[in-house]
Amino acid sequence: MENVIKTLAYAGLGLASEANEKFKERFDELVEAGKEKDASGKNLIGDFFKTVESSKEDFEAQLEKMKNKAKDAFPFTNEKTKPETTAAGTTGETVEDAVEV
Repeated sequence: MENVIKTLAYAGLGLASEANEKFKERFDELVEAGKEKDASGKNLIGDFFKTVESSKEDFEAQLEKMKNKAKDAFPFTNEKTKPETTAAGTTGETVEDAVEV
């Protein structure tokens, strides 16, 4: 019985050791791949920001057009509404402001 426990313990340690080695190898491969991608990633990010800057004006023009279309489609957004009268009877004044406590 004692030999079986020792054998299982050694098998567990061997498995853990082998898994650790495989993990380290794979980890090192991923680190190398990450370093390669880092250089190309910096280029991608730089290109992205250049593209964003160059298309910013186009985007703002399209946004303005959409805003104007929305105003035309919903004319009530252009109307200025009258200020509402509050319970205190004056515009912009709360009941607490009107009544001195």
